[in-house]
Amino acid sequence: MEGGEVVRNRCLHSRTCILLAGFLGGAFMTGAASVVAPARAQTPVLSQDEIIRQMLPRPRTRGIGVRTTSRPGEAGAARTPVALQAIQFEINSASFTPRALKQVRELGKALNSEFLASFSFTVAGHTDSSGSRAYNRALSLRRARAVKRYLVERMSVSETRLIEAGFGEDYPVKGLSADDERNRRVELANRGILPPARPGSSHARPPGRRALLIGIDDYQHVSKLKGPVSDALSMASFVRTAMNFRSADVRTLLNGEATRAGILWNIESWLVEGTEAGDEVFLYYSGHGYQREDQDGDETDSLDETLVPVDAYPDEDRVIRNMIVDDEIAALLDRLTGRRVWVVVDACHSGTSTRSSALDTVRYQKTPRMPDGSPLRVVARKSRGLGAKKTAVGDGASASFAPAKAPHLDVWSAVEAHQVALVDREAQDQGASVFTRRLLWGARDGQADADKDGQVTVDELSRYVTEQSGEYCRKYPKDCPKGLAPQLQVTANRWNEPAFAGTRPTLARTAAFAKDVLVNASAQAVPEAGDTVRLRLIPGTRVALDTRLEVVVESGRTGHLVVLDADAAGNLTQVFPNEFSQHAGVPSTIRAGETIQLPGAKAGFELRAVPPTGKGLLLAVVSDANPWLGAVTAQHKDLSPVASPEAYVLEIEQALQAADATNGIRSWEVATLEYEIVERTR
Repeated sequence: MEGGEVVRNRCLHSRTCILLAGFLGGAFMTGAASVVAPARAQTPVLSQDEIIRQMLPRPRTRGIGVRTTSRPGEAGAARTPVALQAIQFEINSASFTPRALKQVRELGKALNSEFLASFSFTVAGHTDSSGSRAYNRALSLRRARAVKRYLVERMSVSETRLIEAGFGEDYPVKGLSADDERNRRVELANRGILPPARPGSSHARPPGRRALLIGIDDYQHVSKLKGPVSDALSMASFVRTAMNFRSADVRTLLNGEATRAGILWNIESWLVEGTEAGDEVFLYYSGHGYQREDQDGDETDSLDETLVPVDAYPDEDRVIRNMIVDDEIAALLDRLTGRRVWVVVDACHSGTSTRSSALDTVRYQKTPRMPDGSPLRVVARKSRGLGAKKTAVGDGASASFAPAKAPHLDVWSAVEAHQVALVDREAQDQGASVFTRRLLWGARDGQADADKDGQVTVDELSRYVTEQSGEYCRKYPKDCPKGLAPQLQVTANRWNEPAFAGTRPTLARTAAFAKDVLVNASAQAVPEAGDTVRLRLIPGTRVALDTRLEVVVESGRTGHLVVLDADAAGNLTQVFPNEFSQHAGVPSTIRAGETIQLPGAKAGFELRAVPPTGKGLLLAVVSDANPWLGAVTAQHKDLSPVASPEAYVLEIEQALQAADATNGIRSWEVATLEYEIVERTR
């Protein structure tokens, strides 16, 4: 039974001890030089300002500059301890004392402040050894949850920022006997900025995805092109491999398939009617673009921008008929409200830029001409009030196929309304357009990643494509007398977000958390020289669904081996040790210089790439004899996802640090390997 008076001391524990909350009869962690206050001393309730000051991570220093980190898992090189000694519990319960309530309220204010609002925290409960082990573990979890519940329900702290775990009596404060009442405590640690947690329901509908890519080279009645079909196929590959669209959700319309009726019908049935709110939609067009006389008075230059389908044709006045007007596209896109939509248009939107007589230049321009190369007209000679205006065609007006005020849309266009999109002279062997080629260089190949953070933002990609287009015009000035100015329509809050979702797949929250906690923990002590653990995945780190896999572990030290897998959905599975290997007599240890291949011939199980697709993490730990770690892994040998993955990671961390405290040196090594599962291509 718990009892006794409260005693206090400074927290001199490891980096994980950011906030220590003592229980009635408990005290905080003590180091060798700690000083214990009188037993009956009243402990102060720290203000939110003091909590903020002590909880803020130390900024990293790079060169001569200093900046605080903003990336997941980078909360600073060190985490400053803070002791909220006024948090106390009633004996044998998870009920707060009155002083504890005051302190938890101040804590809530601090966590909601602008200084700490972006960080996540772990809440871990501990007890002394009075009573049974099972009872103490349950009690410690109840107390951790009591702190979390109050912060969430009464202080409106986001639940996804708090991760609770109960460790019971297993990890007493260093220097104290297990039955010492000062082991009754709750510890909070600043875990940095974590990715958002997934929705709580495992039955939540995943977002649907649909892509339609259109490319036309072989026009039936106007000049042909070389490049748009290659563009569409390259973008289709990008959508599948980089944006993680399934092959079944990607549709292409090439050449003869891309009629006016076919394009409009597929946009409506495939993209609009085939998706719903919350889904993702990608629309791409590469081919001729043109203009026609405005029919409804909504254009300042009296011209509508158009896409030219494969069956568009010139009439007796050399005016193209059967085109698709920007108003028609905008009306369809307006029906996609609630989806996340990307539109990319690589086409001209000009009717007068084709007056150049240089045939070599004309063949690279994506503006239609008659089959014999002669120019077309935007409007017929008989059209009233427009004939004299066509020499200017509204220079400087930008082309947009998007509805007004469309926050769900990102619309990328190759040029302004008065400019001509171009086929790339330097890609004539395979055919490709200037704009699409540079868009892919920037987004797919990462060349637009100006700050080298592994993520191409909207702003970075826009700047890159604009600069590269300008460089092309400087090299071939006769091809683009009016320049190339790629256009982007996007809401202001999107500028610093990824240009195309999924372009750089990121780890799910569980994987990011596991990597941050264990890799950071491993960096706190210097290992013995030459100790290394390495991971490999056969056949590679990018694998298609249903591929058979093998995990290879190499170790520079002898110890017990633990291998974890965190998938793209946030599931965490203990791959090794497991009950199948155990029954087959496979030892759970690895020797220095040895290589172990999992599952192995005698294991009785196999590893395959299974859904969900996306980025995952393998993590291997090799530890010296560690009873704490053995107790943790013994509970998860069934090859099923762990019920509380983040709490399980915390348990592993505690077990490893307990061994370090006993041995006086880090007695384990960790290795991580990121991989990606993708749809199997046909």
